[in-house]
Amino acid sequence: MEYLAANDLSELQTVAEEYFEADIIAVKHILDQRLSDRMLKNIHQRIGIRDSSFKGIFGLYKQKIAAAAVILLLAGATWYMLLQERVKQRVFATKSERQTLQLPDGSVVHLEKGSSITFPEYFGKKNREVTLKGEAFFEINHDAKHPFIISSSLINTTVLGTSFNMEVHEGNIARVVVVSGMVQVNTREGQPNKNSRLVLTANKSAVYDPASQDLQLQDATEDARFFAQKMSGKFIYKGDPLAKVAADLQRYYNVPVVTDERSARCRFYGSFNTVDDLDKALSLIAFSLDARVKKDNANNGYIIVGGNCK
Repeated sequence: MEYLAANDLSELQTVAEEYFEADIIAVKHILDQRLSDRMLKNIHQRIGIRDSSFKGIFGLYKQKIAAAAVILLLAGATWYMLLQERVKQRVFATKSERQTLQLPDGSVVHLEKGSSITFPEYFGKKNREVTLKGEAFFEINHDAKHPFIISSSLINTTVLGTSFNMEVHEGNIARVVVVSGMVQVNTREGQPNKNSRLVLTANKSAVYDPASQDLQLQDATEDARFFAQKMSGKFIYKGDPLAKVAADLQRYYNVPVVTDERSARCRFYGSFNTVDDLDKALSLIAFSLDARVKKDNANNGYIIVGGNCK
């Protein structure tokens, strides 16, 4: 300790700063015993300390000097990591409208209402990692060397390059639906269950129930169709049952839309643009099927009634 107090530590600071320039993710994994010894040896060489210099009276202080140097280095690295993590992280949140953003790697995220995503200003050398709260559709740029990881409170999703929808709301079922490509979904560590990891391909989904802590594989052909058309900007129907059309409208606009017994037998040919409002879409249905649209009893949603259907 007397040596540290009595000597210029500028060289020690220089060496430490060189290590601090490493990527923040890498820094977290390099502070093991073996590397610490190598770093300490490098420090000794840079500031002119040789093993022989510890003979005699300095030999009594060798362990103290080494310990002090390592403590200084580790303390500085810890402070640097905390500072970097705080500076790098960005949070993008939505309130009453859907929004689209581009991540540092060029991947695109379509964030649903009342959702948020946390991501760094730039991705590290190993993984591309973000944190999701709520629901979002992801279009991930392919990069086999840098997997894309989406963390959440219930599940984690790992991808290389694909398009999929992920929905996570605290206390509710979490769901991942793959439109194209392949993803891996696993439960958070410390959550024991029979199936802790699933690999999904197109038109498949992983559903996690926090109550039972069970992760299940399900067919998601209809969900994948919905998300694909939603992202294309247009819903297209070629003789689909009107009940299916109403379900899509309800899901997209977050407003109750149902059919009565007669209109449910109708089949609809037509399309809607996602930029259209709900009233315009309902008016098109009513006109094409000679049906009527009325408010439900709670005055919160719509009912499609009647219709000239065979």
